[in-house]
Amino acid sequence: MTDAHGTMVDPANGAVKASLSGDKLNFTYGKAKTTVELVKTANPNRNLKPAVSAKKGPKEVASTRKHSGSSKNWNAVHRYGTETSSNRWTSGGLTLATQLWEPRNLSLETNDWQQVGPVMEGLAVNGGWAYSSWYRSAAASDQLKGNIVAFNMKKLNKYQAQYLSPRSYLYKKLSFGKFKSYSQNVKVSPYLRLGHGQSLGASSKYIYVLANENKLPGGASNGFYSEEILQLKKSGLTINKVWSIRVDVGSSGRYFYNAAFAGDNTMYGVFHNAAFGHYEFWRLNLVNNRWQVSQVTVTQSHFVKQQAGSSPVQGFSVSGSNMYLAFNNLIFKLQTDGTYQKTWKHVSNREIEGLASDGSQLYAQLAQRGEILSGRW
Repeated sequence: MTDAHGTMVDPANGAVKASLSGDKLNFTYGKAKTTVELVKTANPNRNLKPAVSAKKGPKEVASTRKHSGSSKNWNAVHRYGTETSSNRWTSGGLTLATQLWEPRNLSLETNDWQQVGPVMEGLAVNGGWAYSSWYRSAAASDQLKGNIVAFNMKKLNKYQAQYLSPRSYLYKKLSFGKFKSYSQNVKVSPYLRLGHGQSLGASSKYIYVLANENKLPGGASNGFYSEEILQLKKSGLTINKVWSIRVDVGSSGRYFYNAAFAGDNTMYGVFHNAAFGHYEFWRLNLVNNRWQVSQVTVTQSHFVKQQAGSSPVQGFSVSGSNMYLAFNNLIFKLQTDGTYQKTWKHVSNREIEGLASDGSQLYAQLAQRGEILSGRW
C-alpha cells in the first residue's frame, strides 16, 4: 500500500486498520479502503495415519566443510563490486554454470524495511523468468518478510544486470536506454510475509509461496503449527489468494520447512525429524479450494551427516517424476515415490539457497553474491 505521494506505508506503524465483519475483512488507510473475503473450510488433513513403507536411501554424505564463502568481489575491499567472469562446476554428469549474476540491492540501502536485498533465498523458474525471495538481512527477525524479485533471464545480460543498483558507480555504466530496457524486465513485489523464503513455485499464471518459519516458537521442531500458501499474480507480484494448511498425524504434526509446487494444484512438502531417521515427502492437491494430502512417500536416510540433529535442506524442487533436495554443496535426485537415484556434489564453497527444475533442466540459487546457475543432467 502507498500513500498519496506513492510512498510505501510502513505496515507496522498502525496506520492501516483492519476490522472483521462476518466473512469480510476490511482494511482502511485514510480514505482508501479494500475488502478481502474469508472462506472457512474444515481441515481435510486431520488424524491422518499413513501406512508407508520406506524406500532405501543413500549413505549419509559429509557436506563440504567450506560452504559459507562468497564470490570473488563480494567483500568490502572490492565495495561488493560486480563479477566479470562466469562459474562452472561439474559433478556426475551435471554441469552447473552461471546463468545470471544478480544485483546487490534494488533500492536505497539502510532504508529499513523498504530495502530490497541483498540476501537472496528461494528460487522458481518458469517461461524464462526467475523468481527469488529477497530480504534486507540474514538476521532471523528479518527472515519472515521480504520481496519477490523476478528477472526475465532471456532479456538480461548475465553480467550487466548487476548494474541495476542504487550505487552511482554501478548504474552509471548503463545507458539510459539499456537501463530502461532492463528495468522493464525486472519486477519487485510489495513487502510480503514470505516466511523463510525457500519454498517457491511458478506456473504459467501464478507464483506460489509456502510462508513457513525456519525457527518455530520456543525452538519446537514438530509442533502443530499452521502454514500459509500464497498465490501471487505474475503481472504485478501481488497476492491473489491465501490458504492456511496444517497436517495432523495423531500426536505428531507435520510442519514443512521446505516445499515445492508442481503447477497450480500440487504442492510437495518435506518433513524430517532426526529421531525418525528418514525424510517424508507429502503431496497435497488443491481440491474444492482446500489443500488435501494425496500421497506420502518416505526415504530412509538423513542424506547428510547430521550436526546436532539439524537437517539443513536449502533447496527443494519437483519436476515430472523427479524430486531434488539441496544441502549446501550437495544435490540429491529422487523419484516422487521416494526412490533415491543420484548425488551431485558441486564444490562452490558457497551455499545453495534455492532450487528450481523444468524437466532435466536444473537451476540453483547461490548466496553472496546472488547467482543463478543452470544446467542439464
